[in-house]
Amino acid sequence: MTLIWKPWYTTGEPTLDEQHREIFGLINELGALVEAGRYDCAAVDDLLEQVGVHVDAHFALEEGCMAKHACPMAQKNKTEHEQLLEIYNGFVRTFGQKKSLAGLKKFHQSASDWILEHICFVDIHLRPCIRHGPPG
Repeated sequence: MTLIWKPWYTTGEPTLDEQHREIFGLINELGALVEAGRYDCAAVDDLLEQVGVHVDAHFALEEGCMAKHACPMAQKNKTEHEQLLEIYNGFVRTFGQKKSLAGLKKFHQSASDWILEHICFVDIHLRPCIRHGPPG
């Protein structure tokens, strides 16, 4: 599955949207390696590390932005971020011990599905909050 950015994914915060696009790119690069059957190589390890770094920075910025703009989805957003980080960290630990193409395929599919669902059902709720400004 190749992730393609759609206009309706925008949150209203350009930095967040750019970070989403960067994460899409990393997940797509990982998908290309999966499709090529390359799972036990430095490129996969590097991409997994980049995903972790990008996601950590993005989640911190996004959570701060939702809090600043009093987005009603702020707590759900934070909870979903915590859940994804648990899955990511568990996968990286397991993958580091036993490299598996099947495991990498499953992680790639899960990450692809998660980000699309999260953006479409949580992140886009930030858009009207930014448009109208924080309360008070």
